[in-house]
Amino acid sequence: MSETLSLPGTVKAERRCPYDPPEDHRRLRDMGELGKLELPGGLVMWFLTKHDDIRAMLADARFSGARVPFPAMSPEIPAGFFFSMDPPDHTRYRRTLTAEFSVRGARELTGRIERLADRHLDAMEAAGTSADLVAAYAYPVPAMVISEILGVPYTYHQKFDHEVRTLRETGGDDQAVGAMASAWWDEMRGFVRAKRAEPADDMISRLLHDEVEGGALTDEEVVGIAMTIIFAGHEPVENLIGLGMLALFEDPEQLARLRENPDLIDSAVEEFLRYFPVNNFGTVRTATEDAVINGHPIAKGEIVAGLVSTANRDPERFADPDQLVLDRPHASHLAFGHGVHQCLGQQLARVELKVLLQRLLIRFPALRLAVAPEEIRYRENTSFYGVHELPVTWAAE
Repeated sequence: MSETLSLPGTVKAERRCPYDPPEDHRRLRDMGELGKLELPGGLVMWFLTKHDDIRAMLADARFSGARVPFPAMSPEIPAGFFFSMDPPDHTRYRRTLTAEFSVRGARELTGRIERLADRHLDAMEAAGTSADLVAAYAYPVPAMVISEILGVPYTYHQKFDHEVRTLRETGGDDQAVGAMASAWWDEMRGFVRAKRAEPADDMISRLLHDEVEGGALTDEEVVGIAMTIIFAGHEPVENLIGLGMLALFEDPEQLARLRENPDLIDSAVEEFLRYFPVNNFGTVRTATEDAVINGHPIAKGEIVAGLVSTANRDPERFADPDQLVLDRPHASHLAFGHGVHQCLGQQLARVELKVLLQRLLIRFPALRLAVAPEEIRYRENTSFYGVHELPVTWAAE
């Protein structure tokens, strides 16, 4: 299609059903497989809505994740912030993290994740018969895992998350955002200097003192790597636990089936990843040379956004795409992206989701929603979609 759709104000991520893609994403999908969108401020980009188109774009080296013309979070991004890089630099930095984020590395962290999950479930049980499942469990466990892997204080992670979420929900000018981001980086530099002087058993110390491909990493590179992980971090796991448990509370038969059939947990995790659209704004790339997607020419320099939320509900890829099917076979979703920029932490996220769901369902067999579903508040117009809180109870009925 050649028509350009202009959206007044801000691009909204509001939903008619809390488990569906944003209405604007559905609207864009209904316009066709490819289209152009003009954002507030005049920025024009292509949007992709089909699974195969987005997968092809993400696999194509001509589409860069390092050249997206959005304001930088910091005026001086450290060298190791590989989230905003392409190969070969991106590849070099990713390879330094294999020990923690490979399939084997994630499995080796299972015991630590189980201990953290049990500790928080113990605290919930000791405090009474009700809790906010997000604040008491879904947020702190994956956040603590990341903090412990890096070797930074959990309080730093908490402060970072609070400030980021405040910025997302209230907005802020570029100067204020830049100042806050600079403060985050400066504090991380302090942690890195301390690890350089006195190494410990954590990832930052390992990166500072191990020999890696291309020579030893500088302090600034390690700061950038650590900030990449902090930024990517725990939030998708938190939001998937919140949304997933809410959906199961509203469908007691599915909840009972998962509780009674622990062998379903692996396929259920993949279905959670496919079904719940926690990425509100898609994956954005810039064409570094002329290219073609599904017969549509994309000119060098044009921006392309892949709407993962619609890709994961594509009826050409998934049977009954709008149904939560816990035993869905071969859920080839794009929740973690595809290609060289595919999510580094995907194996860790899978292990965390599996452990958190299993431990929760075993510990509290009577767990249920403590408020009416319509009272739940959602994080609508932010990068990651989820629930603000999830009040639950396990008191005898």
